[in-house]
Amino acid sequence: MASGCQLVFFLCLTSGLFFVGTVSAQDANEQDSGCEPGWTRFGSRCFIFYNTPKQWIDAELIERVTGHRLHTWIGGHDAVREGTWMWSDGTKFDYTRWSIGEPNNYGTEHCIEMNWGGNYWNDNKCHYGKPFVCAKDL
Repeated sequence: MASGCQLVFFLCLTSGLFFVGTVSAQDANEQDSGCEPGWTRFGSRCFIFYNTPKQWIDAELIERVTGHRLHTWIGGHDAVREGTWMWSDGTKFDYTRWSIGEPNNYGTEHCIEMNWGGNYWNDNKCHYGKPFVCAKDL
């Protein structure tokens, strides 16, 4: 189905966390999107939302076992060395989108949550339970 329509999806996660994106109607309606059942295609990746809040490490373990990558709890941390941020999948930490005043390590915050208002990042305590979104490449 070729169409210029855009489907906008919005996932409410927790206290200001959200993911906004658009996919074409063609991508949304293709039976063979390349994604497993329950997953949503966006660009060249598939996403799934887990509504059950998990601590960062628990969400990360689910990611590793399934081969997916973490979003919302976005996989960034400075747990090895304070102030040295890294991605849990080993990719280079060469992009940031911190909210004003972040990261501030308020009360020993070592994990990154996405969309701390205005689509920015916040460092938060890793043991807080939060819903999360996993992603995998097609």
